[in-house]
Amino acid sequence: MTALTQDIAVILPPRERFRAADAGAVALTVHDFVVASRFQPQIVVFGGETQPFSDVSFCHVPTTWAWLLGKNLAYAQACITLLREQKVQLVEVHNRITLALRIKKSLPRLAVAIHLHNDPHGMEGAKTAKQRQFLLEQIDIVYCVSEYVRQRLLEGVAPELAVKCHVIHNALADNHSVNIAAQKQHWLVYAGRFIPEKGALALAQALAQVLPHFPQWRAVFLGAWGFGHAAGKSDYEQQVYAALTTVASQVEFRGHVPHSEVMATLAQSSVTVVPSTCAEAFGRVVLEAMSMQNAVMVSSFGALPEIAGDAAIVLAEVSSSALVQQLTALLDSPERIDLVANACQQRAHQQFNLNRIVHELDAKRAQLLHGV
Repeated sequence: MTALTQDIAVILPPRERFRAADAGAVALTVHDFVVASRFQPQIVVFGGETQPFSDVSFCHVPTTWAWLLGKNLAYAQACITLLREQKVQLVEVHNRITLALRIKKSLPRLAVAIHLHNDPHGMEGAKTAKQRQFLLEQIDIVYCVSEYVRQRLLEGVAPELAVKCHVIHNALADNHSVNIAAQKQHWLVYAGRFIPEKGALALAQALAQVLPHFPQWRAVFLGAWGFGHAAGKSDYEQQVYAALTTVASQVEFRGHVPHSEVMATLAQSSVTVVPSTCAEAFGRVVLEAMSMQNAVMVSSFGALPEIAGDAAIVLAEVSSSALVQQLTALLDSPERIDLVANACQQRAHQQFNLNRIVHELDAKRAQLLHGV
């Protein structure tokens, strides 16, 4: 193995698809953040991908002993082997707390950061206050994708440890390859997994009542039960399909599509609904839709109101009746759609500007690398 010349190693979860074809939210965020960083020449991304993004330095992490140790432990040991005796000074681990702790224990000379993309209360290594306390005592710095995640991490933890926790919101690169349509289509988009906690069924039940009153509108559903799954294979998806049979001519199910197609669809659509009933740690599709000048409607769970601010429409509750009321009022007013869409786009560009947020992250990196 040739010695690494980079100072910063960014370590992905072992199964993260760090590739253009079907990258998820974590991979897209890491890619955009590396490309925008002033430290880019000094950054190498570690992961299990074999066909990674071509515009960043990447190190494939083999898990030769996964059959004996299990995937996660084999991945951790392989990362530690690659990092040992190398020039790397700072390690940033994304979304794997136990991995970050193992690296810090094995290589205490390194500064180790953890970048949390989920509610820590549901993550291995941070489910209890004792675990969260231990994490913050051991790790040099923690980046949280939202204030919601930061507050959850600090629950039950000694107040003096809060200084180690910082909000680094997700952000979007300027996508010059996607042009926002000058004349938006009458499309309402749902983009996400077809699982109960994402609220797709309540939305479908509402659309079955709303769409007949707006024959010029179409609903476009992007996603499936899980990444890489063929659409329609789960009972839940079948319930969503069944709920929309009476308005089938106004509905399109595209299944899981590449991120580029998601963005192209949002560039043409007018409205996006994110009716999650789970506590979203961030909700990248909300920001993507806002940036593409959609009138965005979100639930009030987790960090979604934090991302929406006073620009998007925040639902007081997620139910078919509440959605019927809000969607009817919105679709019945083209002026309000334009007003909300413009406010959403302005907020996305101002509050979640990639260069500004990466500048904040780079400032933290500089402190860890050079003490300045």
